[in-house]
Amino acid sequence: MLYPENIAVGLEQPEVSAMVTGKFVLEVAEDAERDRQLTVTVELMPGLHDSDEAAELIGLSILTQLRRLNSEFANYVPPAKQRPVIRLRETGDPDYFPPGAKHRYTRA
Repeated sequence: MLYPENIAVGLEQPEVSAMVTGKFVLEVAEDAERDRQLTVTVELMPGLHDSDEAAELIGLSILTQLRRLNSEFANYVPPAKQRPVIRLRETGDPDYFPPGAKHRYTRA
């Protein structure tokens, strides 16, 4: 089981915390082979835009903390499937982080 708190710790690390607001949405998608893939959509700080470098750094930080904090994830999710897909969104993205709406950390 994945916990939002595990993801939050990854976003709080010094190497990424200045890039993100701390808001994120967890989703698990299945591919054609019915393999599951963790996707984390992350809200960027105002003025920042999506980049491959930022997504890579944020994904590595989240993965490192998931492996450290969640032994079930570290031991039972195959290593090739552990790295989350990171999608970055600008501050206030209407589909994921609408201003004034109560934030939800997961989506079905």
